[in-house]
Amino acid sequence: MNYYELLNIERGADANEIKRAYFSAVKIHSPDSDPEGFKALRTAYETLSDQKERAEYDGYFTASGAIQNDLLAARELIRENKYIQAVDFLTELSGKNPDSSDARRLLAEVLWYLKKSGSAVTICEELIEKDPADYETLLLRAKIAASQGHKEKAIGYYNKTVNASPLNPKTWIAYMNYTLHNAPKLIPDIFRRAMEQDINMFRDEYILYIVGAYNKDLFSGENNLQYYDKFAEFFVNDKNPDKETYSHLMDLMPKFIEKIEFIPFVEKILPSLENSKQYCDEDKENFKYIHSTVMLHKLQSDKRIHDVLIDLTAFLLLEDKNKKQQLEMEIYITYNLSLLRPSIKILMNEYPEFFKLNQSFYLDALNQKKEEFLLDKYAAIHKKIRRGRSIFYDDDTEDITPYKRESPKIGRNDPCPCGSGKKYKKCCGAG
Repeated sequence: MNYYELLNIERGADANEIKRAYFSAVKIHSPDSDPEGFKALRTAYETLSDQKERAEYDGYFTASGAIQNDLLAARELIRENKYIQAVDFLTELSGKNPDSSDARRLLAEVLWYLKKSGSAVTICEELIEKDPADYETLLLRAKIAASQGHKEKAIGYYNKTVNASPLNPKTWIAYMNYTLHNAPKLIPDIFRRAMEQDINMFRDEYILYIVGAYNKDLFSGENNLQYYDKFAEFFVNDKNPDKETYSHLMDLMPKFIEKIEFIPFVEKILPSLENSKQYCDEDKENFKYIHSTVMLHKLQSDKRIHDVLIDLTAFLLLEDKNKKQQLEMEIYITYNLSLLRPSIKILMNEYPEFFKLNQSFYLDALNQKKEEFLLDKYAAIHKKIRRGRSIFYDDDTEDITPYKRESPKIGRNDPCPCGSGKKYKKCCGAG
């Protein structure tokens, strides 16, 4: 009995139907009353609930009638590592059904598992001679050649496999995975050919979109972004991405976030990446840095924000800061308040995370009543550092003249110009 019959569902059943059928069946075949029956149900449920395993299992349904159930029974023996029993069973099955390539191919597969590659190859060659377009046998022959270390022969058979079944994802996935570890120079061409057939080809192993695009050296360019978008689509829909995919993304993230064209892609996958079961506390700082960099890219692309505010924000995000550089940028802002205030307001309203990095200074800069206080404060600071090299946003940095007030200087005991009613030394002058 196959897994669908075991759960009493149709082959087209969706995830919810599979779950309902499983819990319904478990009420009858509980772990206590029927441990063997429960074990079989659990295996069926886990297989059909996993997208990759279900696709592989569905591939077993290649024959019809009674032989299909026999083949599924043989597959069950293989799954339980009962290879000797499987060989005896398939040898007898092949004798009864001499025209069945499925039984012969499965026999070759089991012989290969038993390290009887010579016998497995003989069967494969006979089946390929009978039908050169038998992609299932070609794929098995490629895997056998790969296991024997015959790289050129394996590549040749993998290539024949995809040519025999150009719309079959399984063949392209196998070819890509082999060349990834054994002939990476071939990946760009294989990836291109697969994408020409169907851009959804790697949905069952979507990490190959990044593998293919990366090996094509396509870390830039509009044509390349469609492959990353495809990866994002399937990654976001995967409720349980594996550790390899998670680790691969975390390793590549520094490259992604350094290019502004990849920021939309990073934003698509970031929530799923953080909510992944693979997430660990060690990655907390990495994600914090990723978020800051993404926001900084947005800030840099916002033409309404003055360059000095972008540079000051980038500076404030650094761990090791030179206080003099910060003061020099604040001096420039103070000397150009009327020019910079619109940008500071946008920073406050649309980029609050960055505004908070230097909130006290920005609030003072937006307060017109504190303008004279700021000019006095930073004119004094400018005077102290003027002898050193100042980093301003003009070509003639050394020609910048400190602010000269038009009105008399406010005394410490004079009323504060901000209108608070307090003395200047107790209010704005306290800074």
